Amino acid sequence: MTIVTPAKPEWNIAQLERHLKNGAVFTAHWTVNLQDQGESAGCYGSIGFTVTENPENFIPYENLTKKIVVGWVQDAMGEEQVAGIGTALAAQIEQKLHPTNAQGIPWNN
Repeated sequence: MTIVTPAKPEWNIAQLERHLKNGAVFTAHWTVNLQDQGESAGCYGSIGFTVTENPENFIPYENLTKKIVVGWVQDAMGEEQVAGIGTALAAQIEQKLHPTNAQGIPWNN
């Protein structure tokens, strides 16, 4: 028996906006892509951050990594919204694999 592991969404950061004065990031532009059974679906968005005045929590711009910023994005969204994005992408792929609707006209122009 073959066990199929569900596809996992891949989160990326497309761009960051920051203050030049101190390097503090205030907006992240993100993408999420899911590939499964030869089909793919994706979405993108942006989210703003409140710049912290606490120097203990501040990470200099040059020390940021994809993992850190994706964590910020997901934390800001919350678990429910993050899970909802994955569910919506999986539904898009399911619709591609097993369509329930079609469009067109039954005649030639």
